Parts: sequence; C-alpha cells; structure tokens
Amino acid sequence: MRRSLIAVLVTLTSFGVHSAPATANACKWPEDMKTVPDNLDFADGPVGAAPQRWLLGPEWFMPPHAQVYSAVAVSTDQCHANRQCAKVSSLRSDPAVSLAFLYQDQDVTPHRGEMLTYRAFVRVDPALKSVARLLVRLHRKDCSTTFRDDMGNNPVISGDWAAYEIHAPIAMDAYPMEFGMQLIGQGAAWIDQISMTFSPMR
Repeated sequence: MRRSLIAVLVTLTSFGVHSAPATANACKWPEDMKTVPDNLDFADGPVGAAPQRWLLGPEWFMPPHAQVYSAVAVSTDQCHANRQCAKVSSLRSDPAVSLAFLYQDQDVTPHRGEMLTYRAFVRVDPALKSVARLLVRLHRKDCSTTFRDDMGNNPVISGDWAAYEIHAPIAMDAYPMEFGMQLIGQGAAWIDQISMTFSPMR
C-alpha cells in the first residue's frame, strides 16, 4: 500500500524513529485508503514471503540499512488454526530500532461511533524472552491521535497460543486506523486468526 510522505513521517515518529516534524497543514493520507481489512488470515502469497498487504514499521520505512526485523508468512505447523499465519522476528540487535510493528491501515469513517473488537491469537518464543503486543491506534485527519492501546499492562510473553483482545471506541472524527502486532526487542512472535468486529457503542 502506498502512503503519503506525511503519513510515513507520523508512523516513524510513533516508532521512535526521528524525522522532521509534521504540521497539521501538511498532513495528508492516501485518498484510496481501504475501508475493509485484507488478508487477515495471511493466506495470500507464498510461505516465506512478506505477508501481502501488510506493512512492517519502522523497518520498511527507513533509509537503506542492515535489516533489523523480518516478517514472513509461515505454514500450518507454526500456526494455531489457519493454513498460514505470520511470524515477526529480530535478525540483529540495534538500539536505534527497538521494535517492529506488523500492521495494516484502514479508513474507519464508516464505523464512527461504533466499538471495535480486535482479536487475535498470539504466541512468542519464550526462550528468547520475547515480548509481543497487539496494537490499535486511531487518528484524525490532522494526524492527531484519538485512541491508542498497545496492551502495555498485559504483554504477550507465553509460548502457548492464546487469544487477546483490544476494544477501541471509534471517535466521530476518526479517520485512519492502524492495527496489528508489535514485537518488542529481540526474539520472535506469531499472530493468527485475526478478527475485526464493529458493534454499536454501549
């Protein structure tokens, strides 16, 4: 998915990769942003390749460098239930890049005023003391944030598959949303059986 320069700058800043500050007047998002998530089961594309229509930040947005993290589709024997799932892993240690975020962007305009339940099965490699987190982040068109939850109080540290959820209220002025899974520091994490459910706000 192509993203405008300012959207990339906002993403890099969120990951702790410093760029020139963005101004509200310059903030633009792609006009063709999708309103429905895609390839949630990671079935599109071959095993061993980067998951199609997913992004890996900040890795794929940085200037040329020795790769720090990778994201690939893996086969059934590594997954919880689907034929394919995704694995994010560290390739080397770099203090300047302390995490990876496998994610998609989505226009949530049709769901303003609703509640999102983002659910996925996740596991990590405990031998490497891996830590993973689901993340949902909602922005306004000016790139300010209306909601952010990265499971900071409940990170994934188990090697056993388990389901995790984030409940995100969609503000009436929300526009782009980022959702996915973070790998913090070194190690590996797997994600499978993602579901996105929008329901009336209670």
